Amino acid sequence: MDVNQLLEDDAFDPKKLFNEEEYNTLLINRDGYSKKENDVADLILTLLEKNITRIESEEIFKTLKEKNAQQVLVNAIKQCDRVSEKTKLALACWESCLDFSKHFLFFVDLACSKDFMLSMEAYTVVENCEETIISEEVLTQALITVKNSKSPNTAIIDDLKNNITLRIS
Repeated sequence: MDVNQLLEDDAFDPKKLFNEEEYNTLLINRDGYSKKENDVADLILTLLEKNITRIESEEIFKTLKEKNAQQVLVNAIKQCDRVSEKTKLALACWESCLDFSKHFLFFVDLACSKDFMLSMEAYTVVENCEETIISEEVLTQALITVKNSKSPNTAIIDDLKNNITLRIS
């Protein structure tokens, strides 16, 4: 394509840049990241691509597990502005079969989301956390968070409350 073509008035539609269906806008802050963490961040961004196949996703989940990518995944979710991106990354957390027990409260909070899909994916991460690693203090705080939740996803909230209560007893 010729540079002059790019400068034509109708060659570029800025509205498309803000179309959530067309473009991924997540930027991962990589300050202080090692090469391994940068590689993981690249994989995470690939998961958000629109046309990624299931086979490609599964390979990424496998690599995320091999690289113990919990912290980078959590950081990426925290940096997401779009609920759809948070949801895809929460799904990646449990699909990678990693243990997010150290981030239990974070995922409990996400599970209390008003968005049904984000709530469901985050709840699945919570369900898969190792019980023996989570302190009673963290579980008590999680239960308070759930009881104070204003989420309309009452079935998920009830299941979350039961899951946490069973871990305390």
